[in-house]
Amino acid sequence: MIRAIGSDVVDLEHFERVVSRSRPGFLKRLFTDSEVTYCERFKDRFASYAAVFAAKEAYLKALRTGLAPGMTWTDVEVVHERSGAPTIVPHRLCAELLGNGRVHVSLSHSRRTAHAVVIIED
Repeated sequence: MIRAIGSDVVDLEHFERVVSRSRPGFLKRLFTDSEVTYCERFKDRFASYAAVFAAKEAYLKALRTGLAPGMTWTDVEVVHERSGAPTIVPHRLCAELLGNGRVHVSLSHSRRTAHAVVIIED
């Protein structure tokens, strides 16, 4: 049974501008080491970062919490299987709120936007 759905769209030009103007360590506050390693493999790394960020936002929307007190961006981790399929691995409070639920995630991006949809199933 579907518990919740969350989605998010990120404008790539805006995202790249924010990252480019940010202080050192900005990406480390948003992404885990494995997410950084994954995204840096691609020629258009900003599109990959934006899609992963959209998945994090979509997950938090599906939880109906947003980035609540006590949560960090790295408490939601996007991991890719060998096939390339993404999955969400929640940590700490994000995992507690999921409970026994299952998470399904889909990522996509074009030249202008990155998009993610997350479904939480009980």
